[in-house]
Amino acid sequence: MSHTGIRAAAVVLASAAVLTSGTGCGSGSGGDGKSFTYWSMWTENEPQAAVLKSAIKSFEKDTGVKVNVQWQGRTVMEKLAPTLTTGKVPDLVDQSDDKLYPTLVQSKRAKNLSHLFDKPATGEKKKLSQVLKMGYMSYLRDQPDGSGNKWLVPYEVTSVNLWYDASDKDVRPPKTWDELLDICAALKKKDRACIAADGDQPVYILWWLDYLADRIGGDGVMKKAITDPSGKGWDHPAVKKAAGMVKELVDKGYLLDGYDASKYPEQQNRWAQGKAAFNLNGSWLPTETEKFAEKGFDYKAAPFPSATEAKGGKRNATDVRLFGFAVPKQAKNAGAAEKFISYFLAKKRLSGIADKAGNITPRPDIEAPSLLRDAQRQMESTPSREQLPGSVTSYTDKVLYPAYKDLFFGHASPDRFLAKVKKLHTSYGEGRN
Repeated sequence: MSHTGIRAAAVVLASAAVLTSGTGCGSGSGGDGKSFTYWSMWTENEPQAAVLKSAIKSFEKDTGVKVNVQWQGRTVMEKLAPTLTTGKVPDLVDQSDDKLYPTLVQSKRAKNLSHLFDKPATGEKKKLSQVLKMGYMSYLRDQPDGSGNKWLVPYEVTSVNLWYDASDKDVRPPKTWDELLDICAALKKKDRACIAADGDQPVYILWWLDYLADRIGGDGVMKKAITDPSGKGWDHPAVKKAAGMVKELVDKGYLLDGYDASKYPEQQNRWAQGKAAFNLNGSWLPTETEKFAEKGFDYKAAPFPSATEAKGGKRNATDVRLFGFAVPKQAKNAGAAEKFISYFLAKKRLSGIADKAGNITPRPDIEAPSLLRDAQRQMESTPSREQLPGSVTSYTDKVLYPAYKDLFFGHASPDRFLAKVKKLHTSYGEGRN
């Protein structure tokens, strides 16, 4: 699949809204349950949209319920926000969990969907909670009332892995950070780069710091740093240690040249051409780079290496991001929308996300595409953690990236990075959760 879609978990892309049927919020509905309005994060020409279109067509035939779908693209949450105070909202929306939360959940306008997990998907016998890997949802932020109610029903899941070419005799998956450094040192002696990184993609390069702080200090270190209004979380020794380890990669010249001035997807394409050994990236990477890969390139996903000094915590946790459905509280046709959710989550329809859209679903009984089976196995066998936990896009853009790029590009020491991030953090208010 061309995975510009999934990459939007990390990078917000503007997309034109394309209307395929229906004319707006609640159009033609009137709360009679015979139709509902669906605003999707996908554009009409994307593989996920094709899978959803097929399901919508059969749903309408099987139920007699009309689906007024608008392919809004990545700006769907920006378009949803102003409708939440008018009552003229769509009945169903989808997006990644990190985009849904600040717009719909934090504002206390997301409907409780817990009951959908207690019954089977349409045409099946086992409860939805029994066929989904519920561990994927363990990191989701709670509703503001602390109820623990589920506000998202996922249909696609992505991870962040250390990708490499298994056919490269000079490369092996590192189990520890020291082993990664050893591999990098050996490659440098052969005039080969160790790591490719598109420096203009904020979260792509921030994953290095995020994973390291987690591996060193345990689960919750980065979340406290990001969410504590006082900024004291950035004083945690694990964060400083992680920053120092990132600086070591830079100082030793282990990154592929030009990373600090690259324009996505330049570096990941060069990685697929064998110019660097590793790329810390999302599970969408194989599909995005496959057409650029050198002949015989064997995609493999390794867990981010452990830190030898780590004590306690989720030492082998995998960064996960969920994409799925949510229903606004004001939805006039919530029942019809929920009926479609249950319909789409059935194996025979959800399988299209793997078979036709080339991605991983939250159902273990649906095998991932061959290029992603390593990533699927890794996610299913390890605890799940949120990427840059507690962050939102504006915080990443205004606080994390401006400070961190100086460190990652070799212009700042760990102390200077931490001083800058704390200064930006304390002056920032709108993105804290």
